[in-house]
Parts: sequence; structure tokens; C-alpha cells
Amino acid sequence: MEGWFLEVAKGIGKVFLHPLLYWFILLTILTSLTRIKQERKQFGTKVFDVFSEWHRTWSVSILSGLVLSVITIGIGFMLDPAVILLLAVITFLLTLTKRFTWLSAAYTFGFTYLLLLSVLPYIDESFDVQWLEPWKQGLFNFHFVSFAILLGLFVIIEAILLFRVTRQESFPELVKGNRGKWIGQHRVKKLAMIPFFTLVPGGAILPIADWWPVFQIDGQSYGLIVLPIVIGFEHVFRGALPTKFSRHLGQSVLLLGLLTLALAIAGMYVPILATVAVIVALVGREFISYRHRIIDQQKKPFFSPDPTGLFILGVIPGGPADILGLLPGEKINKVNGQTVHNEEQFYEALQLNSAFCKLDIIDDRGEVRFVQRAMYQGEHHELGLLFVKDQYRQEVENRKLD
Repeated sequence: MEGWFLEVAKGIGKVFLHPLLYWFILLTILTSLTRIKQERKQFGTKVFDVFSEWHRTWSVSILSGLVLSVITIGIGFMLDPAVILLLAVITFLLTLTKRFTWLSAAYTFGFTYLLLLSVLPYIDESFDVQWLEPWKQGLFNFHFVSFAILLGLFVIIEAILLFRVTRQESFPELVKGNRGKWIGQHRVKKLAMIPFFTLVPGGAILPIADWWPVFQIDGQSYGLIVLPIVIGFEHVFRGALPTKFSRHLGQSVLLLGLLTLALAIAGMYVPILATVAVIVALVGREFISYRHRIIDQQKKPFFSPDPTGLFILGVIPGGPADILGLLPGEKINKVNGQTVHNEEQFYEALQLNSAFCKLDIIDDRGEVRFVQRAMYQGEHHELGLLFVKDQYRQEVENRKLD
């Protein structure tokens, strides 16, 4: 037990030596600042704070990390430092664009797996370079099946994150539609770090049973390391509310994760199925994204001018509209008793009573509800609401001319 406690302490300490931890923080800051700059340009104000891409991911990360730790230690999965380093390098390369599109485990784990599968047969074991020898030996000890099983588990975690997306967590944007008019869209993106314990060669832990670890090196002792795995996703929604599409995506990704996991486990008995599992994950995740884009493009833009009311494109967190419970995708029918169809009419009606506002809202079911509150000095004069600006196109053209 003393050896176990020692390795747990050392494993927790080693996480602070892992470069992915610091790249995860830096990547979030860089993407947040880029997003905030775009928000100020399009809406004249910051909408979401820095680190909003992390919002509501830590509970899933910690719980998933605990479950993964129990699985990896209980069964005895081992990852060599050489493989861990290669996975970190590929994750870094896939995020250089500061976008989360390629951060699914299907890509990061999948590309790592296929790279090792294609390179290992060509590594000359007799190639005598002293400093390279430990890394080369670690690559030769790579266990394809356990890596494929981890891939399936992380794809399932990605699906859980997709299920948890709410309307208040997607990022509104203005884009030019197919007919040259400005429309609204929502970008759903999340970045999460899943820390979990895994076995590594060398340490104070000795095999506790004949079958443990399930993939082992004869006469080897083992240590523990907390491995911070970075996963994420990024999707754009124009044709429907982001929560609706996110649930559909989550269902598809969950089925893909379960299929990948089943094939990977079967790979323990038929090794070729581990490679099949990785290929299925890669191709399947790309097909899911492609199918979503095609379906979304075929739909009429959801956030576009509507004769029955003024669509809410976004709500600034903490503003009066957020306190009133207004949601992106709802329509404003009347303001202080005045019917509104565009942004200009909305603000004119809002000025009819500077101390109080009453809104008639059409919700998702087409039913009307009424919200009202007093207005206080110093509050957001626009209630913290974002709309598709009719004049935005002209403003952008004027900036270019200036």
C-alpha cells in the first residue's frame, strides 16, 4: 500500500509537467480573445467572458476522469511515455488553427494509432542511438487494443458534453447568407480536459495478479501518472436552434462511441478488430460532421427577418434580458404594447418608458408569454439582447471604405 500511495502522489505531481495542461489553458485564452474581438466587431460589445468555452465541462471532466481511472487501473491499461508524448504532439498540431473541430478523440487518438501502426514496422530495432533507445523501446511496447478502448471511451465522453449544451452556451455570430443578406448563426464549441490515472512502466507497483496488468512486460514494475487528455468539438448551426442539433449530434456520437468500444474490446480476442474500431471512429466522426453540415445548409436560416416578430439572436449573460429569462430563438412580438418587426422598432418602443419595460414573447411552441421588469440606472440600455442587424452590412462596407 505504501508503494501505491507513493505512486498516486507522484502521478498527481507529474500532471504539472505535462505540456498539454499549459497548452490547454493557453489555447482557451487565445480562442476566447479571438471570439471576444469578433463579438465587439459584430455587436459592439463583449458577449461571453474569457474561459466560456470551459463552461459546465468540469463536472463531466472530473467524473469521467474518476471512472476512467478505475477502469485503467482496475484492468491494468498501460501507456508508455513515448506514446503519451506522441499523442500530445498530435493534439497540439490539430489545434494550431485555434479551432476545436479536430479535437474529438476520434481524430487525436485515431491519428496517433494509425501513425504508430504505419511507422512501427519500419523502425529498425538495431538502430543504435543511445538517447533514442528508451523512446524507441516504448513505441515497441505500444498496446493497440488498450489504446483503441480508450478512444471509444473518450468518444462517449464527447457525446455526453454534446448532450449538455444549452442555449445560453452557444456563441452568436453574424454571417452573410446565400442571398447576400446578413443572417444569424450559432457556434457551439467546447474544450475540456479529462485527467485520469494510467499505468506507466517503472515505479514501485508490482503486478497484483497473474492477469494484471492485462498487457504487461515480463518482470516489469509500474508507476502511475495523471494524464490530461484534451477533447473538444466545434459545430455551426444556422437552420435550427443549437440545442436541437446538439442533441442529434450527441446521439450519433454516442452510438459511434459504443460501436467503437465494442469493436475495441473484441480486439482483445481478434486483434485486427482494434484497428477496425479506430478506422470506424475516424470515418464515422467525419461522416457525422459532414452529414450535419449538409442538413444544416439545406434548411432555411433560423435567425433571419420574420414578419411575425423579432428573433432574439443572443442574450448577454447577466444582463436584464438574461434576468428576465429570455432565450435565443424566441421572438419578441410587442414592446410596451407596440408591435415590433425589426431592431429599430424595438428600440423606439423601448424608449416609450425609460423606467419600465413589458415584452410579449413568442416561445418555441408558438405560445405568447409576458415578461416585465423595472429598468434601473446603469443597466444595459439595450436589455442585453442581440439581433440580426439590418444595417450591419452597410456598416462593414463603410469601415472598409474608411
